[in-house]
Amino acid sequence: MRIVKVATAALTLAFVAAPFAANAQTPPPIQITNCEVAQYMPTQVRPFWYPWGGPRPYGSIYTDGLNISYVNRTKKVADRVAFAVNYRGDAERVVDTGTFSPGVTIDHQFGQFTGLAYLGTQPNSCRVAAVRFSDGTVWRAQPMPRG
Repeated sequence: MRIVKVATAALTLAFVAAPFAANAQTPPPIQITNCEVAQYMPTQVRPFWYPWGGPRPYGSIYTDGLNISYVNRTKKVADRVAFAVNYRGDAERVVDTGTFSPGVTIDHQFGQFTGLAYLGTQPNSCRVAAVRFSDGTVWRAQPMPRG
């Protein structure tokens, strides 16, 4: 009876850990070379109510989207790349579709994080979440730990 319980526990552990172990050893097929939040700063006087003494002379500084540059490091053509980006504690999933050939640098702008208070160019995190290749295969990153 004891041998059956130990064997069952070992098999359960193997089935639960196998997907994570296989994915942990596989590096992302897409390498992010740059991930920045763009800054927008109006240059003209825009009168608006400002609670500490009237209009500010140059308006507020806020975000104007997201720029991500990346390279496909595999030998297969990718057609969909999903990124997980966190800026100011706000998490967004950014999806880029197209034809992403091996070794070519892709530099795209996205509308996520537009109109927020600007706290610098660097997001808290920017990582590849998933990649779909033109042959139908998919690579997925491990989920981020909660906590």
